[in-house]
Amino acid sequence: MRRRMSVVQVWHLFLCLTGLLQWDVCSGQHRVQIQTGPLYRVKGFPMSISCNVSGFKGQSVQDFQFSVKRAASPDVAIKMVSTDDPSFAYAVISKRVQDKEIEIERVTDSSVLLKINSVEMSDAGVYNCHTPNKVEEYHGTYDADTTLNVMEDTLVASYSGSASVSASEGDSLLLHCNVSTQTFQHTHVSVSWFLHGKEDTHPRPIISLDRDLTVRPGAGFEERYRSGLIRMDKVDDTTFRLKMLEVRRSDSGNISCQAIQWIQDPDHLWKQIAQRTTTHCNVDITAVESKLSAVMLKEKDHVIEGERLRVICSVSGFTGPLSVSWQHKTDSADSFSDIIGLTHDGVTDETQGRDIQTFRSSGGNITLDINDVMTSDAGQYKCIVTEWIIQNNGMMKKANTQSQKDISVKAIDLQVTLKGRGTNGVEDSPVELICTVRGPQTPLSVNWLFMPSLSSTWRNIVSINHTGEIMWGSEQGNYQLSVQIQPSVGNFALRIVRSSRRQQGNYMCEVNTYQKNIQKTSTNSNSLAVMVRKPVSKLTLSRPRSSLESTVNTDVKMECSVTKATTNSSRFKLTWMFGSQMLLTMDTDAVVRFGPAAGLEMEQRFRMEKSEKQTFMLNIHQVRTSDSGEYRCEVEEWLQDPLGDWSPLEKKSVSTQLHIKDKGSDFRMNKANTELKVKEGEPLTLKCLVDGVGSDSTLRYSLSWFFNQNQSSSVSLLTYSYDGRLKYNDNDEGRFHLSSSEVGSFLLIIPRSLQEDSGRYYCQVHQYQLDCKGQWTNKASDTSASTDVSVHPLDSKLHVQKENRNLNVTNLQAGFTVDCLIDMRSSDVSVFEVTWSKGLKDERPVIIFNASRDGTLHSAVSDKELLFGRPSATHYKLSVPNIHPSDVGLYRCHVVEWIQTAPNHWRRIGEDVSGELSVSVETEDEPKEITFTTNTTDKRLDIKEGDSFELACSLNVIKEDPTLRYTLRWVFNSLKSSSRISLLEYLNDGLLEYHEENKQRKNRLSFSRPSLGVFRLVVLNSDRDDDDGQYQCMIDQYQLNCDGTWKQTTSGKSGVTTVNVHNIESKLHVQKQNQTLHITKLPAEFTINCEIKSWSSDKSAFEVTWFKGHEQDQPISIFTAKRDGTLDSAFSEKNLVFGRPRVRYYTLTIRNINPADMGQYYCQVDEWLLTSANIWKNVASDQSGEISVHIHIKGEREEQTDPLGISLGVLIPLICVLALIIVILLIREYKRNSDLKKKECLWAENNPLNPVKTDAGGDQP
Repeated sequence: MRRRMSVVQVWHLFLCLTGLLQWDVCSGQHRVQIQTGPLYRVKGFPMSISCNVSGFKGQSVQDFQFSVKRAASPDVAIKMVSTDDPSFAYAVISKRVQDKEIEIERVTDSSVLLKINSVEMSDAGVYNCHTPNKVEEYHGTYDADTTLNVMEDTLVASYSGSASVSASEGDSLLLHCNVSTQTFQHTHVSVSWFLHGKEDTHPRPIISLDRDLTVRPGAGFEERYRSGLIRMDKVDDTTFRLKMLEVRRSDSGNISCQAIQWIQDPDHLWKQIAQRTTTHCNVDITAVESKLSAVMLKEKDHVIEGERLRVICSVSGFTGPLSVSWQHKTDSADSFSDIIGLTHDGVTDETQGRDIQTFRSSGGNITLDINDVMTSDAGQYKCIVTEWIIQNNGMMKKANTQSQKDISVKAIDLQVTLKGRGTNGVEDSPVELICTVRGPQTPLSVNWLFMPSLSSTWRNIVSINHTGEIMWGSEQGNYQLSVQIQPSVGNFALRIVRSSRRQQGNYMCEVNTYQKNIQKTSTNSNSLAVMVRKPVSKLTLSRPRSSLESTVNTDVKMECSVTKATTNSSRFKLTWMFGSQMLLTMDTDAVVRFGPAAGLEMEQRFRMEKSEKQTFMLNIHQVRTSDSGEYRCEVEEWLQDPLGDWSPLEKKSVSTQLHIKDKGSDFRMNKANTELKVKEGEPLTLKCLVDGVGSDSTLRYSLSWFFNQNQSSSVSLLTYSYDGRLKYNDNDEGRFHLSSSEVGSFLLIIPRSLQEDSGRYYCQVHQYQLDCKGQWTNKASDTSASTDVSVHPLDSKLHVQKENRNLNVTNLQAGFTVDCLIDMRSSDVSVFEVTWSKGLKDERPVIIFNASRDGTLHSAVSDKELLFGRPSATHYKLSVPNIHPSDVGLYRCHVVEWIQTAPNHWRRIGEDVSGELSVSVETEDEPKEITFTTNTTDKRLDIKEGDSFELACSLNVIKEDPTLRYTLRWVFNSLKSSSRISLLEYLNDGLLEYHEENKQRKNRLSFSRPSLGVFRLVVLNSDRDDDDGQYQCMIDQYQLNCDGTWKQTTSGKSGVTTVNVHNIESKLHVQKQNQTLHITKLPAEFTINCEIKSWSSDKSAFEVTWFKGHEQDQPISIFTAKRDGTLDSAFSEKNLVFGRPRVRYYTLTIRNINPADMGQYYCQVDEWLLTSANIWKNVASDQSGEISVHIHIKGEREEQTDPLGISLGVLIPLICVLALIIVILLIREYKRNSDLKKKECLWAENNPLNPVKTDAGGDQP
């Protein structure tokens, strides 16, 4: 039974987890909530509907849109107002939105209110709140609806009395208000009476009957309501009565009645839906004459805090009993407040709970006594005296009078100042602080406070209580107290006998006054800073030898001695520095420690000893050339202050330069100067040869090429480091190549020389040697002889064909061509700029067309389309179609030859002019026909992203006519949008206008017109997001009228070309050969190759990352060669050498390996392409095969060569055994459950009826 219950419990736990998961998913959904309906509102009154959104993603500020389906048209949704679109509203409702009658108000970033200032009957309907989705996915609800019902205004409120009422002070006043409403919905009504006096800015509520039938008095009428002098009664269902007994003069003014209708919404909140205010009744209350007067008598205008305040009110002219009310107003308060009262029966009514009393003495004086006066008691005091008269009906009637007086209460004013002597001294000197207190004689307590220099918290040093008791803080030692008391001045002194730096900081005294053992005031003195300086150091060190010389593998000793100390008890901390590296340090307890960069080798060779009391020796065993440098001995003197704290003085140091000599180097360079002459454009090779390099594998070379021109300073061209890195000058990369075919031979190659390359070249070589610690040390350096290079400029060989020809044109539609043939050029790499000009005899020619050297074309003729052609590299031609009589003249071309001398600099080699073509025109008037056709066949283009594609628009002109011109417009329709946009327009006057607003695509459009009827549009570097879609050209034909204007005659359009831009197919493949490497001897190194066998595009850039993994650990990145050429190593302490023998072949060499370098290594290649939007895109990723590195150190147990295989060999059988045990347990559980069911089940088919055995030996079930 327990097993069955455990299975059920597991099932319940699963259901709970599933529910929690579903709740978590739901809680992350986008959800819009609108105010719950249905809502009922009254016509003509304002209303609002709230809406909020939760669980959204993206921007924190959400936009909202409201629309309504009116009851008259439930199937039509009318847009009302939006937070993000001012023109969102439909025309039927836009006027109310513009007039702010309907508006949307943002409450928070995710909630708004829809407000209608005056509800109309037509506003009834279903209101929808929608939040536009601005992320890629939809998850949740984005709309919510609520229903609004509009009711007629049936609320009625009227005043039924006379327009004006007059009464005397103390009389009664009755006013009636009739309120009714007729609605089918359950509503409540609240009624309020308002008084608008002469001095009131707004009406003040007298008394209100709330919607829940609760009566509430207005501000200022509470006391009269509690006394029963003001009340409100509901006489019947519609009549509400205001009853005011014993009216006052302040009750004069306009009294009106206001009714408000309320309804409870489905969210159980009450909303105001209608309001009515009646006409007012003018009430005039006249005063009752009385001879009663009250005058405040002077006793003290000023009292000190803690004394007794007595105020006397002298009353005269009374005949009946008196009552008095004392009131007080501070300078910052707007009105008086009650303090204490005395009724006409002699009963005291106190309101503040303090030691305050009032009494009446003989002669009509009423006295107010306040004991232990406080500063808050200052201000104006008023006594309000009431004379009571017994009327004929036995009731008491009163007449008021009042008087007031200004009283000021002065606080106990103490002046506390803190001064000191010796506040800026050295350690062990005395300091005295004096706290001077000036003020009235009163019990005082003084607290001495201290805030250390590096703290922001005040500490209590010592306290002198007002009872005379002294209480010391935690630091009693080294302090002394003294007190001097005079009638109006008290001096409290704190003396520091022997100051220490721990007592440096700010000091302050705090003085508290007491009255009757109760603290009254607390005054702090000024803060006084105490500075405790360290003693001036007198430390002097012996000056050692400025330099020491020794040879490799000898022992060196350096001495550092203290010749003079500041005190006899001084201690010293000594540190030996090698350059900026700390070698060893000895603390004040003579404990020696090595620096953070020290290793086992340093600990074995470096020792520090203290030979005498103040002499320290540094011993270096078996010195090396790498030990050469500056050794500095830094000594820090420590002193003990009076409190036992040790602190250091300034450091002093001495240094010694150590020179370790090594065997001489055979390294030398060729010192013979040479000269080299080449022609501009020819390759230039410079040699840098190193002699005596030998075959030592521990030697490597670093090389720099320098260039000097016109005796100016030398400029570095490139630097080749001994570790294989090659760095170019920023402006010269790509012009120079470095080659090294053998050790000690370095060639600088300039593939194409320029005149600016003339000058002096030389190289500088540094020899490096690998030492036993794996560090490269600069052994020697030398500079080669110079090579003077002279680059001679090219001689101009340009020649243009100069044949003169005559052309007589009779057919204006035929046109003519001006050829420009270049017979000879100066260089194969030169480029040309060709300019055609036209002129008449004896006139200066004008330029009509230019073909620049960079391929750009410029026509100076605006009314004619000139056609440019270049059949071959040296053949240029310009065609003039549709000849006009004004085209007669002499035509020729002018050729300029250029050669590039620098990346952004060109030089003119020569120029020449062709022969002249003389054109004359003879024409006859012929009838003109206007006709053309276009190719309307639809086409489809499939291209890869990044490729360019061409669109052609061909006109079949049946008959050419010079009076005909065409306007062509290319339009584009994206597959993602239904709108059509215009890309560009070629006008009939030859102007070309780009209409595309997308600047990125506009720069990729290239338009040309190779012939009269062919227009071509080339889209460069295609982009899948921008260029996918349909293209079509629209043609308009224009004809020249006799009045000289162009008129459109007909139009046409081409077929649709659908362009599909496909993503670049990934072809990246990295060689995946797995290797196993066993290393048995150290030191050693190994190389991880990364060869890219195939790639997606020749424009691709690659980023290569090498990873290392070990057994089950997650692989980690150890080195990255980024696509921009930068290198990033994750292990600065490892010697990782990067190589790139070929463009798509990368290597990483790990040198000086140790057992920690065992593991599996591989490289990952990421292929990137630069899109048309100048954004890098990751095209593909691939990984190489793994190289498993195992290091076997002699004398230790060899590690397994395949730990993963052994792990799997153990893990897989274990998993199989566990699975088999689980299956067996499940089968046993199933059988046991089946047996239990058979025993416990009550169904007949599970318990067959067996005959009962009645014999003695039988068993009954």
